[in-house]
Order: sequence, then C-alpha cells, then structure tokens
Amino acid sequence: MSRAALYDRTGDPDVLYIGEVADAAPGPGKVAVRVRAAGLNPFDAKVRGGFIPTRAAFPRRIGGDLAGTVEAVGDGAVYWDGSPVTVGDEVLGRAAGAVGERVLASASELTRRPEGLPAEVAGGLDVAALTALSCRVTVPVDESDTVLVGGAAGAVGFIAAQLARAAGARVVGTASPRNHDLLRSVGIEPVAYGDDLAARLGEFAPFTAVYDCHGRDALDAGVELGVPVGRMVAIAAYGAGEKLGVHEAERSARTAENLAWIAEDIVAGRIVAPVAATYPLDDVVAAFAALEGAHAPGKIVVIP
Repeated sequence: MSRAALYDRTGDPDVLYIGEVADAAPGPGKVAVRVRAAGLNPFDAKVRGGFIPTRAAFPRRIGGDLAGTVEAVGDGAVYWDGSPVTVGDEVLGRAAGAVGERVLASASELTRRPEGLPAEVAGGLDVAALTALSCRVTVPVDESDTVLVGGAAGAVGFIAAQLARAAGARVVGTASPRNHDLLRSVGIEPVAYGDDLAARLGEFAPFTAVYDCHGRDALDAGVELGVPVGRMVAIAAYGAGEKLGVHEAERSARTAENLAWIAEDIVAGRIVAPVAATYPLDDVVAAFAALEGAHAPGKIVVIP
C-alpha cells in the first residue's frame, strides 16, 4: 500500500484527503514510479471542482505531472526512443493520479531526468512546458515577429515567452507589476494587466502573433491591434477559438521526446522554469489553495 491524494466528491480543495491505495503491478508498457515530486496544474483543480467533467469513479486520484524513480517495469516498457526502462531510472513526465507516493505510468509518456535538473523542477514540467511548446508549434514565430504573450509570468506563459524569444521574436508579456523584473530578466518586455490594454500596447505595435496563456484580454487586445486571428492561439480563454476564430493549441507536440529536449534546455540555462513553492503530501489542500490563489511565479509542487 502507498498513500495518495484522493477525493470522494467534487468541490473546493478541502474535499481532498490522504488515503491508502493498493500498489498494483505494472502491466505491459507500464512502469511503477516512486514519486519524488508532483506539480499541480489548473486542469487538476478544474476536474476536482467539477468544471471539467469526468466519468472516473470515486474515490478519485488527482494530478498528472511527476518526477520520480522507476521501481517496477512491465513487459515491453520502453521510452520514446525505444530504449528499455530499467528499475532505478530517474524519470519525469506524466501519469494520471500523480499526487501520491507511487503511481503507474505509461513508459512512452516518460523520459529520463537529466543530471542537474532538480526533481521539484522536473516534477512540474510536463503540462506547462509541452503546452507552451504547443503554442509555438500552432503559431510559429521567428525574428520577424513581435509576439504578445498573455499571462507571461504564469507557468505556461513564462516558458512560451522564452520559446518565442529563443526563436528570435520580440516578446511583450502581460503580467502583474510585481513580476515585471522577472520577465525582463529573460528578455521579455512587460506590460501590466488591466484596462486600456490595447492602447498601452500601442508603443510595441505592430504585433504579428498572440499567445493567450491567461484569458481573453490578450486575444481581445490582439483583435483591436489588427493581429490576424490565424496568428493567435488560445489555451486559457475557453470558447475563444469558436467565438473569435483563433486557434486552439494543437496537441501533437506534447510528447516525451519534446519534454526531454526542454529539460535539457533548462539544465543548460537556456530556459528558466521557477518553482513557486513546495508542499508535503499531507498539505495537499494548502497546495491546491495556493495554486488557485495568487502566488509567486512558477509551479506549485507536492513532495510526497
């Protein structure tokens, strides 16, 4: 048996509790991972709260991002590059119900954790990094572009903005004033959220692309500034794709192979991926409360 974060009904963070679950053996293509760090994502909170429906039976586990150590391997379990998974491998990636001491994962959704990448950073990387990459794949940019990133200090937006900068683009990011120095530190030009956003962005115009990583404000500003809807991508403004005709972020780039090279870029210092706070498993309610409230830039991570 091992411990995991569970809930018996949808609701606020206080529906979560820590309970014991049976430790199943991994089947074909699966591995058992002893979790060292599990990052929290808004998606997790929306499922738990009932905003995103699921037919999963109660009690439900929660989470997806993880870093950990392989402790058992099923038949035919290989990484994305075809190499075999072995007991003792340090890995990162995703698995349903990752907020717990042990979880089963598909080997194809994991990659080896590179030396020099802390477990707490690796454990919160999968969703944010691959969603950010999906923005750049959906709307590619280069040195000819000026990109507006909405929510540029958030977990997804901060990486998306850095990926756009790495491609050569000029990047302007919306964020709270307290986070402007962080954006400047990686070459992003900050603008505060709030009223008259399009007017305040005028000094940076013309914009050629918009990545929504926060909500409708960046998309609406992009429309007002004349950015073609085909050069705008939404991940957080639900319904904006249909209402405005902008792209929803594609999903084919969300692979363990791409996670591997982003992890290497972080180790090399080419991408910064901050951790806002870590919480022990027993404090999972507080961890989700922090996720759903205002917090420092970066990921909220549970350490089982």
